[in-house]
Amino acid sequence: MDSQGPEVARSGLSLSQRESAPGFRYLVLSRGEVEVGLRLPVLAPEVTGTGSGIHPIGEKAYLLHYPFDLETAARLRPQRPELLVLGNARALWNDGAQFITAVKSVRAALGSAPLLWAPRVALPHRIPFLVYLGVDLIDTTEGALRSARGEYLDATLGLTDRGNARIERACDCPACCLEPPGPLAVHTLATYQRSMAEARAAARGGRLRELVEARLVAEPALAEMLRYADQELASTFEERTPVAGVASRTYVLAESHRRPEMVRFRTRLMERYRPPASKCVLLLVPCSKTKPYRRSRSHRRFYGALEGLRALERVHFVSVSSPVGLVPRELEDVYPARNYDIPVTGDWTEPERATVLEHLDHVLRAGQYRSVVAHLDPTEYGFLRERLSPAPDAHWSISDGRTTSTDALARLRATVAQALAETASTSGGPLAVVREELKELACVQFGRPAADRLFAPPVRLAGRPWFQRLTDGRTDLATVREERGLFHLTVAGARRIGSPFPLAVEADPTLPLTGDLFVPGVRSADPEIRVGDSVVLLRAGELAAVGEAALPGPLMTDLQRGLAVRVRHREHRPTDTPMTGNGSPRDVGPVV
Repeated sequence: MDSQGPEVARSGLSLSQRESAPGFRYLVLSRGEVEVGLRLPVLAPEVTGTGSGIHPIGEKAYLLHYPFDLETAARLRPQRPELLVLGNARALWNDGAQFITAVKSVRAALGSAPLLWAPRVALPHRIPFLVYLGVDLIDTTEGALRSARGEYLDATLGLTDRGNARIERACDCPACCLEPPGPLAVHTLATYQRSMAEARAAARGGRLRELVEARLVAEPALAEMLRYADQELASTFEERTPVAGVASRTYVLAESHRRPEMVRFRTRLMERYRPPASKCVLLLVPCSKTKPYRRSRSHRRFYGALEGLRALERVHFVSVSSPVGLVPRELEDVYPARNYDIPVTGDWTEPERATVLEHLDHVLRAGQYRSVVAHLDPTEYGFLRERLSPAPDAHWSISDGRTTSTDALARLRATVAQALAETASTSGGPLAVVREELKELACVQFGRPAADRLFAPPVRLAGRPWFQRLTDGRTDLATVREERGLFHLTVAGARRIGSPFPLAVEADPTLPLTGDLFVPGVRSADPEIRVGDSVVLLRAGELAAVGEAALPGPLMTDLQRGLAVRVRHREHRPTDTPMTGNGSPRDVGPVV
């Protein structure tokens, strides 16, 4: 939002001030001939505010002065305000933690639908962080004041040296390309526009958090406030983070390890996952740069070294990773375990060690292992030794850091063979173990009660490792592709799970559901739904369809427009598998 008048505006909204009665400021937001007037009271004292802290300033527009009265805000929410102005945002920003608390309170009290404007806090390098927090309107006022003082702003480094930047032609804006350089105000506006474009592009590509972290070097306060935000807004960030991804993401800084998708994976492992009951030997191996790990050269050599061992399906491959923690083989495709890249130094920070130890305690406690084999560098992973010492029959298969040498692989085979001695193969064979592994994936995705019902007999598996079909012997119940890492339910699968349906969306009973479901047609939605989740659509409590969430559950009822669910299959007879008409597709793959 350009705040220097229409004569320098290039895009977005323009902000101007007009004459007003004493005690008020009259601001006008405009784009072309369309204008919105806001009559803002000048509050005193400036920081604490008076009364409820909530003041109407235009049609469905309100000025908020934090802290505000929560009861007044609760009465205001049903009126669906469209614009909220955090009037004392600049004073709150200077405090740091208070600004984060204020944003949290605004969204908790008045929801996510209204546009939020925090005046006079935006500088180009701060824009990604403000967008990440959920601030919708960005004004250039603070930058205009800085440029009037002769300060040269950079979207990456913040305040930087004007002379050096112009000598080296570091900026290609219309002002900096001139000789002599043009007005600093023009450079400032162009820098805002470039930063906004970068933030929007990063958000579209799912990389806004990475851009936020890249900007932390510009201002120490940003790193401080991101820590506060990761604490205070953790649930909000997780709610807005998809459960599936396709591209690799970099996790370079300590702040990267706190990203919502990483925290969610670690939490769900602890709360929802149990090692398959048939696994009696826990094999701990290092992670790899290649994702998923099983495709890496090192892991293929691990598998090759064990090939041909009797009852090999009872060995549980679990990778030790940072920043994820422990990654069981059956969860390697779950986001972000398949989609991360980190700098590898061999040095473990205390938080990284704590995560791995917590996960190790969990799998040892929840699993039914008789032996543990650690095929790990005893120096780099020595912090695990104390945890493994009380474990039943624990062995380290190497004495140095070379996990893929000929000797190391030979010792790996010998150690695992010894651990499997007198161990019988599973009664159902290797594919019965695959079924157990897929059930644990369903537990992580839907929760254990729903997974138990989905995998209740009769259950058969068909397909290939990269595309598995779960059937009842006749009709598909769910499918999972490795690049997604999560199940897609069919209507038959949702019907088998039954009530209470996990991740359910109640649609308007009058809606025909001939296409996708949009927000106006949503009556209620499970607050646990995240973008990318396989959801169940209900009408008057009855199963109507299944699909993929395009919004998190809370936003399906909070917003007034937008796509809510991409419908995949609808309830119909005699089949719910549209791939081949009246039957499940034929496949030459294995069935169990």
